[in-house]
Amino acid sequence: MALANGVLGPRCENIRVGSTTAIEILPGEEAQILHADDTIYPKEYLPFEVQISVLWALDDFTEENGATRVIPGSHLKGPHPDDAEQPSYPAEMPRGSIVVYLGSTLHGGGANRSDKPRRALVNTYALGWLRQEENQYLTLPSDAVDKQSDDVKRLLGFQVHGANLGVWPQDPDGKWFES
Repeated sequence: MALANGVLGPRCENIRVGSTTAIEILPGEEAQILHADDTIYPKEYLPFEVQISVLWALDDFTEENGATRVIPGSHLKGPHPDDAEQPSYPAEMPRGSIVVYLGSTLHGGGANRSDKPRRALVNTYALGWLRQEENQYLTLPSDAVDKQSDDVKRLLGFQVHGANLGVWPQDPDGKWFES
């Protein structure tokens, strides 16, 4: 959270979970096309990062089993058609490790040439004033949300941004009544 707040915090009052994704690359699968995670936003109009991604290794990541490949520095110039021709490097790491990258960084799962699947979780975090990629407040049952701490509710989008963007009656900060 400190990294997410450090990158995104200067541009917003709070950050939100943008998406939560489970990934499994099975034996024999080819490499993903290199891509940036923030292409859901019209970022060409914004001169700053709008999202970061945190990839959690549920298995050891090796080049053989499809470790995520990253093009270092690709966030500095924005995606171009020739970016996929640049060298990418596998994020090899033991199970339980994470790799954090900016939403504009080109990356993609590698080809799995092993005999076991390679699994991961990816959470994205976005500026609080942007629409979430996954609508957490429609996806999650209200009884599950009610059990969460106010901090988790805020991350999921159950909080106003600013004085009145996204007000709702159960806002943990009580801004529904102030708006």
